[in-house]
Amino acid sequence: MKKISELILFKDHHLLALDKPAGLPAQDDKTGDPSAHRMAMAYAHRDLYIIHRLDRRVSGVLLFAKTKQAAASLSTQWQDHSITKIYLGIVPEADIPAKGELVHYLTYDAHKNMTYAHTEPIAGADEARMTYEVVQHLDHFMLLRIQLITGRKHQIRAQLGAYGLPLRGDIKYGSKRTNPDGTIDLHAYKLQFKHPSRGTDMILTAPLPEEGLWAHIDKTKL
Repeated sequence: MKKISELILFKDHHLLALDKPAGLPAQDDKTGDPSAHRMAMAYAHRDLYIIHRLDRRVSGVLLFAKTKQAAASLSTQWQDHSITKIYLGIVPEADIPAKGELVHYLTYDAHKNMTYAHTEPIAGADEARMTYEVVQHLDHFMLLRIQLITGRKHQIRAQLGAYGLPLRGDIKYGSKRTNPDGTIDLHAYKLQFKHPSRGTDMILTAPLPEEGLWAHIDKTKL
């Protein structure tokens, strides 16, 4: 894995953003493995506020706040859905519309660490919305550009699995096989938001992973 200094996408007095590698926990968990949060705090020599999370097996933009004020601003933007969140995902080739919106109602089983996607509202379920666009066809697979409208635990994984398009390597949600390194082919590609202090538009983009099918992505189509 790269050194923490090589993973920095952006830093100033208010924010620190990393390009989190797949396989690295975003925050401390029961495994006790080093986490992106702890590594970022060691690099910054200060406490950092967790703004959002990425699944361990997912790569891409991970943003932290350095101050309570910055954390509050970003949390508000997250809650009112004013942050643009773009993901890239590799799924099996299928005959689907080139663009679309998926709407499900999600329930989460903490014991199984599993999110279930329902097509109709049920008690206790949270509405989940995302749009997708097919941007490239690969051998037996295709690349989707996904924009999250809501943000739920395992949302993209569960919704795509329910739609019959499980992410490559994601056997929990329907993929036929795992990836050799245990990752899943989902990448948090871009975050767009207002800087918590200056109010200017910020766009953070994480370069694509270099392994597996990611090496065959035509970056001009992104």
